[in-house]
This record gives sequence, C-alpha cells and structure tokens, in this order.
Amino acid sequence: MQWQLNCPACGIAEVEQGEVGADHEAVTVHPDRDGGGSPLGTRGGYVSVELTCAAGHGLDFIVSNHKGAEFVGVVART
Repeated sequence: MQWQLNCPACGIAEVEQGEVGADHEAVTVHPDRDGGGSPLGTRGGYVSVELTCAAGHGLDFIVSNHKGAEFVGVVART
C-alpha cells in the first residue's frame, strides 16, 4: 500500500524532506518511554520525519507504537 502525503495546513501534495534552506537531520528516532511525548499521543517510541510543503508549512510524518499497535500520522508543526 502507498499513500501520497498532503500538507495538513493547506492540503498541497508537494512536500520535501526537512525545512526549506535548513541544514540538519530531518529524521529523528525517539526512545520508547512510558511518559508519552509522541505527537500522536502514544506512549511508545516513535520516528519523526520533518517535511515542508511547497507553500512553506512545516509538518511531521510520525510512525509510532503503543502496546503492540503501530500508528502513522501527519502533524502540522506550529
């Protein structure tokens, strides 16, 4: 299966990895912790991929897990 990501702020389908003009790592792996912290509200570890749409909005593609279930989401960065 595959899906094309759209910006949650404006709906545009053109997204790039990282921020426009930024020079940093765009993929972050967060450790599994019971205290939460995932943008999706899950308490397990998660992977975050920073993206920017063609209009300049920041968004994160999140893959997370919680109690044996895997979740995928797109969250606008504020």
